[in-house]
Amino acid sequence: MQGQEQEQDQGQELLSLAVQVDRLPKAMVRLTVTVPAAEMGPAMAQAFRKLVARYNIPGFRRGKAPRHVFERFVGTGPLVEEAARILIDKFYPQALEQADVVPAQEPRLQITEVGVDEPLVFTAEMGVMPSVELGKYRQWIDVPPVVPEVTDALLDEERRQVATRHAEWVVAGEEDPIEAGSRVVVDLEGRVDLEGETEPFVEAEDHVIEVGQGATLEPLEAQLIGGHLGEDLTVRFNYPPDYPDASLAGQPAIFQVKINEHKRRVVPTFDEELARAEGLDTLDELEEKVQKAVADRLEQESKQQRLAELLGKLKESAPFEIPEALTQHELVHRVSDMQRTLEQLGADLDQYLRARALTLPALLEELRPAAEDRIRDDVLLHALAKAEGLTVTDEELEAYVTQQLADDPKQVTEALAAMKKSGDLEAARESLLMEKVVRLVSGPASA
Repeated sequence: MQGQEQEQDQGQELLSLAVQVDRLPKAMVRLTVTVPAAEMGPAMAQAFRKLVARYNIPGFRRGKAPRHVFERFVGTGPLVEEAARILIDKFYPQALEQADVVPAQEPRLQITEVGVDEPLVFTAEMGVMPSVELGKYRQWIDVPPVVPEVTDALLDEERRQVATRHAEWVVAGEEDPIEAGSRVVVDLEGRVDLEGETEPFVEAEDHVIEVGQGATLEPLEAQLIGGHLGEDLTVRFNYPPDYPDASLAGQPAIFQVKINEHKRRVVPTFDEELARAEGLDTLDELEEKVQKAVADRLEQESKQQRLAELLGKLKESAPFEIPEALTQHELVHRVSDMQRTLEQLGADLDQYLRARALTLPALLEELRPAAEDRIRDDVLLHALAKAEGLTVTDEELEAYVTQQLADDPKQVTEALAAMKKSGDLEAARESLLMEKVVRLVSGPASA
C-alpha cells in the first residue's frame, strides 16, 4: 500500500507542477518552475521542525517552542526561506524530467516569487546535454565496411616485426659504424653555443641511446650515425623553437659525446626456430599467425575509419550546440594530460607557454576545436545508443567485474558494492555502453 501511495503522490506532483522551458544560445536552458501554493504549508511545517532547534526561545527548552511562539519571536521569514529550499530540492528533479532535459552542469537557481500560502516560482538556468536528431543514420550503418586486401608488403612488414621482437643485442666491433637501430652508451656534456658560455647545462655519464628512436633529441641521434666505439664526437645543432625548456628553445648547442659502448641488433631469420620462439611448432603455423595479425589489423583499421566517417557524416547532417560547461571540462582534462607529458620530459606548463610565447587562455583556445570535436563524437555515440535501444544490464556489469577479479563470488560482491559507492560502477556502465555502440557503428559483422 505504501508503494501505491508513493506512486499516487508522484502522479499528483507531476500534474500539479508547471514548468516553462526557454531555450537559450549555446545549449543553455532556463526553466521557470511554479510550485502550487498548497505545497508551501507542508514545506513550512517541515522547515519549522528543522529550524526550531537552532533558536533559543525564552521560556522553552531548545527545540521545544511551539510554532506560533517561534514565529512571534523569529518571524516567518526564515521558515519561508527554508521551505523554498525544501521545495526546490523536491521539485527540481521533477522539473528536469518534465522538461526532458539532462543538465551538463550545476544549475544557477534563483527564487523569483515566494510567500506564506503563495506559489513558489523559481528559475534554474544551466547548460544541458544536446538533443540530437539523427535522421536516417541507418543508411550508413547498414553498409558493410570495406576491408583492404592483405598484400605481400604488409606481410613482409609483419614478419620483420615478429623477428625484431626476438632480436638480440650484440657488442659491435670497433670497425662497425653506428647506424639507425644501434644502441650506444655515451658520456654527454652540453653547452649553449654562445660566446662566453662556460657552464654546461647537461652532464651525463653512461647515457643510453637507441639511435633513431627519437627518445633523445633527434638532431643529436642523427649525428651519432657513422661514429665508432671509443670515438669522441662534437655535435652541433639548434634546439627546436618550441622546445619545452624555454631557456633552450631555439638556442644553438654544442655537445661533446664520448662513445663508451656500441651494440647492434641482430634480428633472427624468419624460420622454424623463430616459430618455436613464438610458441608454435612449424613455420606454416607462424605464417598463419602473421596472416591473421595483418588481416585483424586491417579489419580494425577499417572499422575505425568507418566510425570516423560515420561520425563525420552525422556532424554534417545533425548539427548541435555544445554547452560551454562541457567544453571547459574537456579542456581541463587536456591541459592536465599536457602537464603530465611535459613533466615526463622534465618541463612544466609554464615553460611550455613561455617557449611558445603563449598565454594560458590562448592555449585553451588553441585546444578548443579538438575538445569540441571530441565532445560531439561522445554526444553522437550516446544518441546512437539511445536510438538503437542499447543499454548495459546489471548482469553485464557483474560479468565485467568478474572478469577483472578472481572468480570469487564474495570478492565480486564486495567489489560491486565498493564501485557503486565510489561511482566507478556507473563509469564502468558508461564504458561498456560506448563499447557496444562503437561495435554497432563500426560494422554489422562486429555488432
